Amino acid sequence: MALSRRSSLMSGTFILVSGLIASSSIIRASSPSDAVRITAVANVTLRATPSSTATAVAQLPLGTEVTESGPSGLDKTWIQVTLPDSRAGWVQSSLTRPLDPVWRWPVFDRIISERLGRKGDGFPAGVELVAFIERVAPEYTDKDGRARVELARLKALSSTAAAIPFNQSKREPYASWLAARKEQVVYDEPGGRWMLRPDLIWSAHSAHASTTMADDIAWFAVNTGLPGECEGEIACYLSAFNVLQGEYLRRLPAGRRAAESVDFVAQSTERLAPSGKVAPAYAFDRGGCQDMVKAVDSLSAAIKDTRAAAKDRAIASLTGLKKLCEK
Repeated sequence: MALSRRSSLMSGTFILVSGLIASSSIIRASSPSDAVRITAVANVTLRATPSSTATAVAQLPLGTEVTESGPSGLDKTWIQVTLPDSRAGWVQSSLTRPLDPVWRWPVFDRIISERLGRKGDGFPAGVELVAFIERVAPEYTDKDGRARVELARLKALSSTAAAIPFNQSKREPYASWLAARKEQVVYDEPGGRWMLRPDLIWSAHSAHASTTMADDIAWFAVNTGLPGECEGEIACYLSAFNVLQGEYLRRLPAGRRAAESVDFVAQSTERLAPSGKVAPAYAFDRGGCQDMVKAVDSLSAAIKDTRAAAKDRAIASLTGLKKLCEK
């Protein structure tokens, strides 16, 4: 009899607890969510109703934070959201990402990586990406995170500048953007393109030289190149090699791309003057010997400090070029 009474009590307790859990679930399901989301693409349309043909309420730039304002459990193809200025509407869920209130930077990293990885995005999308990166950059508090987001900013700036159509720099929206970024970008006349100033990238490397991103930043500087054209002049090419590959090697003699840099110099200099004679496609002017010798000596010293397999070959080729000024 006691056992039966105990079983009855336990059963009643189970029913009561189950009922409370169910009631709590109903309350949560019908309560508005305060989850924060962030737009992950450029120019997201906020609409009056959950339909792609509904009236547009606003256009949301990349990185706009919104709050879910509708009940949970609905079809998540569209989500009802509220903007910081209290405007409300619907956005396509796939165009947003959930944003953790504490660990925000992983979502930022994902969005930035996705946008940088896209091909063919035009100037407006690039402007939005740069603005987004510059807005969230202060939230990266560790040194590697700051270096990572700075490299992303440089890449976004580079692709945005390159998206400016030829001969359109004096028209809007390009003119005002270029005016605001005049310390960051330069026009490459022979290439007919806008590009990052090389010193901007090397300065970023200096600022983040002790981080895990240092190698990637320096290599980005090498791959960005220099404005202008050497037009076949050997001294000019050697100066360029010294400013790019040479600078990388001086900063990172044991860097991940050191062997690649030395091999590039070896192959390139051998093409300029095979067997000690100037190749037909190139020109040699003794008037540029002073700068050429200086570049060769600086580049040779940088290569000497590496352990690259092509080190001796590159130095021998550079020495052969230097002898052109001794003849």
